[in-house]
Amino acid sequence: MNPCRMAVHLIFPSHLNLLANVKLLSTCLPLILLVGLSGFPGPQLHAQQGVVVSVPTLPRVGVSISGALGSGVTEIVSADLKRTGMISPVSSGSGDYLASGEAGESGVTGRLVNKSGAAIFNQTFTGKGRLAAHQFADAITQAVTNLPGFAASRLAFVAGPTRTQELYLADMDGFNARAITHDGTISASPSLNRDGTKLAYTSYKSGYPDIYLIDLASGNRTRIAFFPGINTGPSFSPDGSRIALTLSKDGNPEIYTMSTDGGSLTRITRTRGAETSPSWSPTGDRLVYSSDDRGSPQLFISSASSTAESSDMDHLVTGNSYCTKPDWSPDGKWIAFTTRVGGQFQIGVFDVANRTAQLITTSGGQDPAWTRDSRHLVYANNGHLYLLDTVSRQSLPIEMSVSGCGEPTVSR
Repeated sequence: MNPCRMAVHLIFPSHLNLLANVKLLSTCLPLILLVGLSGFPGPQLHAQQGVVVSVPTLPRVGVSISGALGSGVTEIVSADLKRTGMISPVSSGSGDYLASGEAGESGVTGRLVNKSGAAIFNQTFTGKGRLAAHQFADAITQAVTNLPGFAASRLAFVAGPTRTQELYLADMDGFNARAITHDGTISASPSLNRDGTKLAYTSYKSGYPDIYLIDLASGNRTRIAFFPGINTGPSFSPDGSRIALTLSKDGNPEIYTMSTDGGSLTRITRTRGAETSPSWSPTGDRLVYSSDDRGSPQLFISSASSTAESSDMDHLVTGNSYCTKPDWSPDGKWIAFTTRVGGQFQIGVFDVANRTAQLITTSGGQDPAWTRDSRHLVYANNGHLYLLDTVSRQSLPIEMSVSGCGEPTVSR
């Protein structure tokens, strides 16, 4: 083999591929790629001595909204597009696309055309308050990148002192953060259903860890799991009809599923260890969770419909000895998780098809939650929430009006 030939293997947790062409000339050179990524080709950057790297450019979208609320909506839409890391908002006359329309109290009428003036869509968005602007931004993102936008998703999390954490709900950009519980006790492990209309969580309101279900439109709250022992870690199935959870009613903490009305209980695991933090596959037929049956917490996959003995559990080898809080991406390709490296929590991503894993944070992070595009994650670190682009690895803080934030969950 020619000693100057070099295999370059790049793994990025997104279906937007890196368009990087590396040309090695007469000598072998160390190659380090630190490139902002996107699915769009662009000009070439000539790096050190003969190494040529393609640096992609982002599609530019000019945003100009008129009407009584036009300036505010223009600002919101532009910020939403920039936050994706896949679109560059620019002045209205200089883009590859133009987003225009009118904004008033009843909503936003939005249009998107390409550079030649051909119409891509003309649509009315009637969400209340800032929601219409977020919906318009998501429609632009879908049209330009072919990935769903997440600006209109709901973000839930816990916040406050450790012993009195309450549940909060906010927009994805951190605006409109408001408490939805006022119990003065521990609230933990929130889970939003897919459309963001219901929230399941663990509460010590009764003095014991029980699971409650909140209808976010009416505010009605129902205690749905209150078996003897631990009731924790609820996770909605993709169709919203069932939750997976951890119960210790039969001894060890094991994974079960049950209908959201509190009935039809099915035991999923049966081991000598403790199973926690279940997350459903997007098809609803499998569950990924953490188990310490083999010593330290590791990730496993089991069927969501039948009991798995320890020998039947599919062990996901991540290369790390401590792995918890998995979250399965909406496209089914990735499982994000919390791992511990050198005494610090970090975020890892497991490639389901290739069965490989990698770290995607270096400055700390835990409790990852995918957005609907399967490219971005919300995670917690030191009482703050961040939005992580898993392709560029750029983390942006989500500015909140409350402190001590953790355990984020995102509607899809």
